[in-house]
Amino acid sequence: MRIVNLSVGLALILTPAAAYADTTHQGNADMFKTLLSKIRIRSEGQTISAAPPETLAQLRDAVAARLRGEPEVEEVAIDPSNPAVLRLRLANGGSEAVTGTVDVTNVYGRLYTLRNDLDREAAIENLVQSVLITVRRPELDLQHVFANIRFRQPGNEQDAATSLAEELAGDVAIVLQLDTPQSLVGLSGADLGERSVAEIRQAAQGNILREMSKLQEERINDHMIAYRIDDNPPLTPAIVLTDEFWAMVDKNFPDGALLILRQRDEVAVIDRKAPSALITARQLIDMAKHRGVDFLSDRIFERRDGRLVTVTE
Repeated sequence: MRIVNLSVGLALILTPAAAYADTTHQGNADMFKTLLSKIRIRSEGQTISAAPPETLAQLRDAVAARLRGEPEVEEVAIDPSNPAVLRLRLANGGSEAVTGTVDVTNVYGRLYTLRNDLDREAAIENLVQSVLITVRRPELDLQHVFANIRFRQPGNEQDAATSLAEELAGDVAIVLQLDTPQSLVGLSGADLGERSVAEIRQAAQGNILREMSKLQEERINDHMIAYRIDDNPPLTPAIVLTDEFWAMVDKNFPDGALLILRQRDEVAVIDRKAPSALITARQLIDMAKHRGVDFLSDRIFERRDGRLVTVTE
């Protein structure tokens, strides 16, 4: 029996969402109010929204009910120790069955904390289809292959090799993904067929340059800029792998910039010469990490000699 952690493959395991207090560095209060409002981190002075209309367990149960209606789903079990987790067994078209877990925490957070997803039924359907892609592998279309940045789990070298991931810097890795209507699907060597890894990487490079024509640049203030591919936000971190992105950064901040990858659908850079640049970067990352939803990396990065490296604080 092939064992696959569905939650890791779909980037669905995240800590519960939570509000986070504003910085204690009061001298930066005005700047932080601007930053927090622009990049969707809740500050101490903002009103926390009313309680969500359902609990995490209720959303989990709704997802379980939807999954049970699919022919490939042989078993759905609720994890008694975690109100967000389901354990699945999926038929795999005559091959070994796939078992794993699905965690609905991220979907719950996007619905009721970030409010990025406004349609509950559509969010559930998207999650279900993302799970089923594990055994309904879509055709590999080179026009929709991307090299993206995702969290690198320490000690997971075997999985990294299977998914064609390669180390990048700090706690992030480069992964090859196929962009489908439901989600970004991690690619493994078995998905490539007769194509070489070099061919896939070349296609991925060209594809992200195409997507960058839709890149939105929002200047938060004189010292910080946020970037986002609005019509496909999960691809946004991939821009960091291009020389074209860093040329944009260098034009705005010729003395260098700090990079933060605090969530999976946004990239932000801070002028290295800005007052308290490192403090600002660290506090924004820590607030996003405490909130949990869509969190990507707790490191601060910069580019040196064409390579991404972590910054010593």
